[in-house]
Amino acid sequence: MLGEAVRDLITGTTHACALAVSLACLIALLAGADWMTIAGIQRQTDEYVASGGSTWVLEYNDHIDGAACDRLASLDGVQASGAVRQTDESLVFAALPSTGVPIYETTPGALAVFALGTTGTQSEYGAGDLSSAPPIQGVMLSTDAAAPFRAQSGQRLALKDGRNVDVSGVFDWPEDGRKAGFSYAALAPVPAGSEDAFSQCWVRTWPQTTDIESLLRLAADNRATDSTQAPPTVSRLNTSKGAALDSAFLFSSRLTAAAPWVALVISAALGFVATRMRRLEMASALHCGVPKTALLAQIMMETLVWSLSGALLASPLPAWIWLAGSVAEASAVIGALLCVFVTAVIGALSGAAAAVLLTRESRLLRYFRNR
Repeated sequence: MLGEAVRDLITGTTHACALAVSLACLIALLAGADWMTIAGIQRQTDEYVASGGSTWVLEYNDHIDGAACDRLASLDGVQASGAVRQTDESLVFAALPSTGVPIYETTPGALAVFALGTTGTQSEYGAGDLSSAPPIQGVMLSTDAAAPFRAQSGQRLALKDGRNVDVSGVFDWPEDGRKAGFSYAALAPVPAGSEDAFSQCWVRTWPQTTDIESLLRLAADNRATDSTQAPPTVSRLNTSKGAALDSAFLFSSRLTAAAPWVALVISAALGFVATRMRRLEMASALHCGVPKTALLAQIMMETLVWSLSGALLASPLPAWIWLAGSVAEASAVIGALLCVFVTAVIGALSGAAAAVLLTRESRLLRYFRNR
């Protein structure tokens, strides 16, 4: 059986090269279409997260516990969290004495939220419990506030009153529908355990959790003594790209999720037709006394060779995706694409096996007449 299979492959009886190229084109087309769809979902998700759609803001004037807010970063799905409060002070630089930059006091965790403000789902900021970390030296400036001085992290700027201030970083705050007031601002870090309460608690989440709103309210001190105090409100930082985004649903309901099944059907048809065209040869072998099990094993070996060769020809696509890292969660994407490869090989083997089983020795003369 093995010798006959090798001879058929060498002499071209199997048409292995043409079949391998055909199967490779099929796999590349279906896997490529699925990859492009997944990449589109990932881009949409990154844009949503980068715009602040997954960042929540709890507003409760002078009733936010900074330490409790920072500790929310330890929860599953929370990338960063921190408290913010506005001050009446401004930074007046010596180079621009007529203009003051509003100052917001923030906890260390809030600096992480702002640093991740325009980044996608895979961005991370440090590690550990920021609620007990020492305050960062210097202020973080928005891009617009830092632009006149071309300020960068580590730079020292002179103030109008003769003092100097260190720049710990620069954060982006585009006008894309997110909460206003921070496009021209300076963030001054203070200890999370500060005795003075904060007014806002910011939490950046991904993947989003269903109970984030209730968890966010844990940072509020509800022992308000002023009856005129407005109740706490929870809102998203930016809703311009939608009130919510269910990326898991988009992934599971994508049209190309059926690519493995399409590969199974088409490759099965390819294997069936390619083997069925050799029905006269197979019927002749059966007439000469070759057992059908032996014939089936021979055809399966031949089909396995050209189907695996086709899968190997298409393998540069997942290899490139893995090495380029062009899609986040590359392992999950590769797993989805490999399903197309596996089902294509299984389909080719199944179609070839069906063609062998449908071949009858009794129909030898009919096959000969119809040749």
